[in-house]
Amino acid sequence: MQQESLTFNGFISNVHYTACLAAELPEYDFNEFDINKVKPCGKIIVPDGALAYTKWVSPKRTRSYPFARLYDILNAPKRITVIPVLKDEGADGDLDRIQYSTISWMNLLDIYIILAYYNSAEKNQREGQTGKNKISRQMFASECVKEQIDEVMKYKNSALHWNFYVMETRFVDIYNKALNSYEEISCRTGVSMHNSTIQKDYLNKITNDFEEFKGLPLSGSKGASLREVRTTHINEHLADGSKARLNIRNYLGGVYYLTADEVINDGSRYVIQESKNATKRSLPSLDDIKDGIFKLALFSNIDALMLEDRKVEFSVRLKLTGKGLCETIMIPCSNCELEQFLARNTFTGREKEIIRKLQVECFYNPRLHVQIGPNQ
Repeated sequence: MQQESLTFNGFISNVHYTACLAAELPEYDFNEFDINKVKPCGKIIVPDGALAYTKWVSPKRTRSYPFARLYDILNAPKRITVIPVLKDEGADGDLDRIQYSTISWMNLLDIYIILAYYNSAEKNQREGQTGKNKISRQMFASECVKEQIDEVMKYKNSALHWNFYVMETRFVDIYNKALNSYEEISCRTGVSMHNSTIQKDYLNKITNDFEEFKGLPLSGSKGASLREVRTTHINEHLADGSKARLNIRNYLGGVYYLTADEVINDGSRYVIQESKNATKRSLPSLDDIKDGIFKLALFSNIDALMLEDRKVEFSVRLKLTGKGLCETIMIPCSNCELEQFLARNTFTGREKEIIRKLQVECFYNPRLHVQIGPNQ
């Protein structure tokens, strides 16, 4: 039976997390760095050190596992993420722009945002798309990205301070450049783009009052969190509780409206749970797992969690469900228990390696637990 949806308030002062499933990061010399030619995540080498990066293909978080890539750089001491402020795929395609909730996640996890825009593209020539107003093969304005990365390398304050600085001083200019680029792309390709009037009205509001801008996306983020609380995704297996809102504050007093798949009352404590389900395999994909853990990395660092002005004890849990499993296990557990569980189920060698690393990750991050079991 599902519990009633709850709203929690929390406070985070700092985030410490060890990611044991993080991929090995390819390295690139800064002098030769081109955001369009590098892997989705990696390490930029400079004379006096390095910083880890990820890049987004769209400002919308649901497009291509950006959180999974961000998980891969959690262990790096300094981290940046390159996000397009706007992505227009043509009048018959999607139109996405950066949201305040994305900035919220980056602020709380001390990840520096690099604002980017696309300045070249081609007409979409894929089968079934040629007659539509769609573009593809969009490329970033690489010098704009590189200039900001160079600044971040020299920047001494926190990512939170940088993110507000870049939003206040660069956002309008880069957004305008994005709009101008799409007009040029439209002329060059003959593809009609989305009506720019709405985008320009949005930009005028930002120009007239930056404080209003900070409020507009924040309100949208709050509304989005409420909608997400009421949404169940087809690949999620939710049987233990209900989605919940978490209103998180940081030391500067900002409020960030986030959601968790479920919050479950487990006797004397609450469990913040992210759920990932595999319908055809024994274990969800590695990207799904990393996506869930990235959110829990933040939730596991909440200093205090309140429900109706009452402090509550809590832990975080990643629930993984898959096809054909014969039992359920809770990690961390003894190595003997874990190996017996692996032997009694039909995991691939790669899946066994992932599960063993999850065991290690739980030991490094004591608030994290992982539940693995059947999806029926």
